[in-house]
Amino acid sequence: MNPESLVFFNLQIYVLGFILFMILSRTVFARTAGVISLVINILGLISTSNFLVNTVGTISLHYEWISLEESSISFTLLISPQTRFMLFLVQIISGFVNLFSLKYMAKELGVSRFFAYLNLFIFSMLGLVLAGNMLQLYFFWELVGFCSYLLIGFWYTKPSANAAAIKAFLLNRLGDASLLLGALLIYYLYGTFRFDDFAHGEIIVREYWYLDGGQWQTVAMVLIFGGVMAKSAQLPLQVWLADAMEGPTPASALIHAATMVVAGVFLLGRISVLITPDAGLWISSVGAATSVFAALSALFQNDLKKVLAFSTVSQLGFMVTGMGMGEVAASLFHLTTHAFFKAGLFLCAGAIISYMHHEQDMRKMGTLIKALPAVFGSFLACSAALVGLPLTGGYLSKESILNAAWVYGLNGSILHLMVPVLLTITAFITTLYTVRMVVMVFFQREDSPVDILLDTTKKTVDGALKSFKDLLTGDNKGSGEEKVIQLVRSLGIYDIVTLGLGISALWFFYSPSPVHLHEVWFFQEFGGVKENYDWLPWLVGFLFLAGLLISYNQTLEEIRRFYFKTPAPAWRVSFALLAINQFGMSRMYENLFSAFMRSPILRMIQKIEVKGIDAAVMKLGKSSVYFAQWAGYIEKKYIDAAVMGSFQAVKKLGNWMRTQGQGNVQRYLLIWVISLVAILVLLILL
Repeated sequence: MNPESLVFFNLQIYVLGFILFMILSRTVFARTAGVISLVINILGLISTSNFLVNTVGTISLHYEWISLEESSISFTLLISPQTRFMLFLVQIISGFVNLFSLKYMAKELGVSRFFAYLNLFIFSMLGLVLAGNMLQLYFFWELVGFCSYLLIGFWYTKPSANAAAIKAFLLNRLGDASLLLGALLIYYLYGTFRFDDFAHGEIIVREYWYLDGGQWQTVAMVLIFGGVMAKSAQLPLQVWLADAMEGPTPASALIHAATMVVAGVFLLGRISVLITPDAGLWISSVGAATSVFAALSALFQNDLKKVLAFSTVSQLGFMVTGMGMGEVAASLFHLTTHAFFKAGLFLCAGAIISYMHHEQDMRKMGTLIKALPAVFGSFLACSAALVGLPLTGGYLSKESILNAAWVYGLNGSILHLMVPVLLTITAFITTLYTVRMVVMVFFQREDSPVDILLDTTKKTVDGALKSFKDLLTGDNKGSGEEKVIQLVRSLGIYDIVTLGLGISALWFFYSPSPVHLHEVWFFQEFGGVKENYDWLPWLVGFLFLAGLLISYNQTLEEIRRFYFKTPAPAWRVSFALLAINQFGMSRMYENLFSAFMRSPILRMIQKIEVKGIDAAVMKLGKSSVYFAQWAGYIEKKYIDAAVMGSFQAVKKLGNWMRTQGQGNVQRYLLIWVISLVAILVLLILL
């Protein structure tokens, strides 16, 4: 198959899957949707793999779409190195999510509807990745937002899920309006929407109002970044993402790992050549501030999924910062590693929540290392990648962004220097909340409150070693091959999926060296970090050790207080409440919305609608009813009467003519002669 056929095959199978699952949703075959969806995903991966092998360079496929007076806009499929790796990334993560969902969603009544939404979501993201111009990307951008609304509000009978879906939808509409304005301004400046024209294009020379062309380009990029702020949950439009955890956990994993929230980062990569220095400083500053803000919020959460949600916002801040600094390769590399370890963390959380009968409060967990050893191993590997420890992909990708940030900061102004400082603080806080999460969820606890956690470290380490030993060797006395076979047979769907993602979080998928950035294949493909600071790993290592000790001791103290019902210091309670509630930002939006609903302007609009538009519509409706009644009367009184009269006349004529047919030849001949004479007279007269 040629590249064009492979691309369209990839898109079509997910659309067909969506249609099929919606049809099956009310049939006895609804339970087969998960298996069919997995098959579709595998076919998509095979198609993408074939596509990766058989195409090189950049390919553009153009189709006539919108015709304007002086120009036209094509429906363009832009296949570049960025496109290829994103196509594979989206589908490999969705494959893990599909497999996990076979068990997690098995008992849901709307299981077929869930897989329908999932396939439409994947199609939308693939369309966004393949889009070759801003207008086309905007179409799929909106479709991705709509799919996220469907998945977040999947349990539509649950009020909190409905509220979260509406909140996500409304805030994203604000960002999307900004994105559309920015895209139109770029078209005004460059005369094109196509991404491949931006690299070699120049601003059209004309008289610009108030600002020059370069300054208007900065304005356009800030407006486009407004869309990114909503989609990729950056300050101040990030408040929807934590509430989005009301959706099913597999959907959360897909949204946070490789689809919706990374769409904004991908867009910045597409238009990186348009990012001016001033716009770049604004983008990197917002990203760095978001990373610290979200990390602080994650540090005080007790809901496991919300910790991971705020962690996603924080890591997105890293990626956005990289894009603002012009380090596209580093940001896309972190996007890739984050997709695997964050999907792993979310699916591990799903397995934990399922085991805990949908309990999500970490303070009520603990000792799960014995019950879920495989999940613990995966969670530990993915957590290490999140922190950025050596031997993980997260270390390589976070190190590359931190390196780039310090180069950016030390070679710029004081504002530039704030960017690496904030990212380094974020790295430290990431260690704090990650260690807290691991200790709370997995470490062993004593049943007696008096002796609680006095020797938790020894018990946890011993338990971990014993669990892994039992998992690897089993109780049989067979050969090594038999032990491996027994191990594989003992693994369930949750274990297979989480272990696969845990292994994917390690370094050897990205580089032959676990510590050297210059050997990362991603940088060889997209361009590497300009400069490496040898002192930076030591600084990060010191911060990790300090964070490990601080967080470990503070977490044990927090668990003790929870068991003993001992109140925490007042300042900590106050700050924790602020952090949990996103420092009042969510309440601020609610108050603004309520104030807007009560505002005189809205009341005036409502008055105009009720007394003007609604009244006009009602009068138009009444007029239509009156006209219909009048038309019915005319039809019945005159048209129907005329039709019936004609029918009766024809009927009488037919009856008379039938009486004339008596078999008398002389009468027939007389009639024929009279008729002939009449015709001749008429011909002569006329």
